[in-house]
Amino acid sequence: MFIVAAAVVVGVAAAVFFLISHFAEKNVVTDIREYEKYFGPQGIHQSKNTDAWEKTRESYLVLNYIFPEKLPESADVEAFYYEYYNPWDPCYLCYMVYSCDEEDYKAETERLRQISMPKDYLIYGSTGFPYPLLAVDSSSYGYIYAMTDEAQNKIIYVELTFCNYFTDIHYERVIPREHLPIGFDAKSGNPYREEYLSQLK
Repeated sequence: MFIVAAAVVVGVAAAVFFLISHFAEKNVVTDIREYEKYFGPQGIHQSKNTDAWEKTRESYLVLNYIFPEKLPESADVEAFYYEYYNPWDPCYLCYMVYSCDEEDYKAETERLRQISMPKDYLIYGSTGFPYPLLAVDSSSYGYIYAMTDEAQNKIIYVELTFCNYFTDIHYERVIPREHLPIGFDAKSGNPYREEYLSQLK
């Protein structure tokens, strides 16, 4: 009986692995020259472009007004990473860091400061941010935010959005801890998700 049960468990696990590995959608982009293809006015991730939506379902969960549609001319990009991963439900990770000249820095920080922030934006265990916030959007779907390192005219953009109160993307492998909200936890067993699940019982 034990052997049969073990075989069933192994079979189910193998079936799940097969489904995820063969039918999950995933796209990773690290070439900054592709930025506007995803974040431009008609970008795949910026707006609900019908053709792209029908082709890949790679649009968005939360409208992203924080990432710029175009990089400033003086931008010196330090890091860029975009990932769309959909094993069961869509997850997104977008991360960009650049510095720029004083004029472009002033224009972009002013744009970001005009974006309204939710009153209670500390979610998923977050207690604060490691750099001054320029803009933030937060909900049960996750975070989109921009921070600044003023001494270096540097702007840090992050998006982590997902369904079902956790992300399937290993975000800590991509985003340095110093660019994540302090105490943030959106992994599968995070307390925020556990509390939600307990309410369903």
